[in-house]
Amino acid sequence: MPRLAALLLVLLGISLACSAQPQPYQLHWQHHFSQSQQQQLQQWLNFTATATTELLGPYPFTMQLYVYHRPGNEPVPWANTWRDDAQQVHFYLDPGFSLVQFKQDWTAYHEMAHLALPYLGRENAWFAEGFASFMQYQIMQHAGIIDNAASATSARFARQRQHYLNQQSMRDNAWQLLKARRFAGGYWGGAQFFVIADRLLRQQQKGSLTQLIARYQRCCRMQDRTLDDVIRSLDKLSDSQLFAELLQQFNQQAASSWLQHYGL
Repeated sequence: MPRLAALLLVLLGISLACSAQPQPYQLHWQHHFSQSQQQQLQQWLNFTATATTELLGPYPFTMQLYVYHRPGNEPVPWANTWRDDAQQVHFYLDPGFSLVQFKQDWTAYHEMAHLALPYLGRENAWFAEGFASFMQYQIMQHAGIIDNAASATSARFARQRQHYLNQQSMRDNAWQLLKARRFAGGYWGGAQFFVIADRLLRQQQKGSLTQLIARYQRCCRMQDRTLDDVIRSLDKLSDSQLFAELLQQFNQQAASSWLQHYGL
């Protein structure tokens, strides 16, 4: 092979290696699972990670997934994210359930969606949990697990709407519900911020929220540290003040009025 051609191939290989996306995840078995159980759980996590990163964009890091055995009456009795020295999800699961049942469980979609945003602090849990709750059904629809994400989200909020029919702001209601460990109320109230953000983006012909978040991964995910950072980045990407204005409403306007205004 001519020297110049060989050099070009080497340089091309280096370029491709540098531009390659990180692997979606690295798996850490924390308890013993049989070979067949490991194969099934890997199929489930492959399916979930693929659906998540197809919709929300390849993450600019490798997710660190930790798997523990915990018997329960559902596939994933408990899961949470850690953001210490890596972007982690810890799954406590019962391997006795089928692959179909694992795919139909919302938990992994929710937890992986969390990692699309930086950790925003306990005081902004309403925003983080609202985001992950909204996105779990978007991802499940993308994966073909459910037919209509909007209907699923609306149905979940309908059972919590009574907690927001007052003069406190949406944000204050959601935060108080979370502090009282009434998680469904806080999660699905917070999710309404993203329901309306998605609606307004589409009305303004700026694409969907999931498309915007995929762009966010490429430009801003690793540099943002606070909620204000995230809001500024999303407004810059969408060439708007949509997120700042919506956040102000969510923080200040009476929840009953806000719901009526947006027909929720």
